[in-house]
Amino acid sequence: MIGLGDVRQLLTQADEHTLSLYLLVDPSVRENQASPPAWRIWLKNALKTVERDLQESQRAAWPGVRERVEMVLQTYAADAKTLALFFGADWETIYRLPLPVENQLMFGKPLLTPLLWAIDEYKPYLVTMVDAEKAHFITAYLGSAGHQDTLTLEIDTDDWREKTMRATSSAVNKLVQRSARDDFEDRLEVHTERFYREVAGRIEEMMQSHKIARLVIGGSEEAAHDVRRLLPEKAARSLVDVQAIPMRFTPNEVLKHILPKALEHERQQEMALVEAVINQAKGGGRGALGREAVLAALDQQRVELLVAPWPLSDGDLMAQLPLRALEANAALELVHGEAADRLKAEGGLAARLYYTM
Repeated sequence: MIGLGDVRQLLTQADEHTLSLYLLVDPSVRENQASPPAWRIWLKNALKTVERDLQESQRAAWPGVRERVEMVLQTYAADAKTLALFFGADWETIYRLPLPVENQLMFGKPLLTPLLWAIDEYKPYLVTMVDAEKAHFITAYLGSAGHQDTLTLEIDTDDWREKTMRATSSAVNKLVQRSARDDFEDRLEVHTERFYREVAGRIEEMMQSHKIARLVIGGSEEAAHDVRRLLPEKAARSLVDVQAIPMRFTPNEVLKHILPKALEHERQQEMALVEAVINQAKGGGRGALGREAVLAALDQQRVELLVAPWPLSDGDLMAQLPLRALEANAALELVHGEAADRLKAEGGLAARLYYTM
């Protein structure tokens, strides 16, 4: 799982002679099914363009970096939708992303904004698929999903049936028969409740161990709501939705089913965040609005959270903003759609501050 820690580690290696490369290598894209694929043609042209526009101070480092890039990709067979590659004089880092990012290449300080966008847009989710007999735990991140664990309700009811049969075979009273059946069902209900409680506990454990802050419960609607009722408080606060999802679905089918609601939730969270920061800034609280005020606050190490619209129309700002945020130990939130429009109407950048001046 790629996180901000990985990005910060990348920054400790990177310098002004870093090649940043995002390649849309997705083999399902029609243009990439040609020979050579479209991404190889784009890369060849992009390398020529960068070489033509090199600054004098970059010329010595460029040949070695370019040679290594070409060597790494010479025999590459697409196994992802996008490659995010970073090359320095004596190091390289490659991320395989299961989501599309447009082709981009830069030589200089690392271009991190597209990678940060991917991390920010597709936050990790835990999806728990549950019915009365089993529960599957699926983690979804960066547009892909994988099965992590399964719990199964295991009950030996043979002894229950024997007791029920003995009771009913010697009884002529229908009331006794009904009582025996009720006893069997009551026992089953107790075990099922215990199973749901175990599922709820496992949800909390997995969210903590995988550092996941968003939860969807699917499967049987009745079972899903029963598990929801038993969630510990912290996990309950992380719940995004409860959905009826067939247990037969594969992890990727589950992801496809929940993705619209997950992205809707992200948009709602972004709008709430933007409104809160704007209100703080206008109310004289811990907020800053507009490019000048926000960049000044970054320089003063006062920014707790930097909020910017995605995509950024200013190319220089797109390259510099994440570096400045990370160097200032500030978190970065990239907002989309209506939240981005709202932010642009208030100066284009916003920040939540550690303290007011």
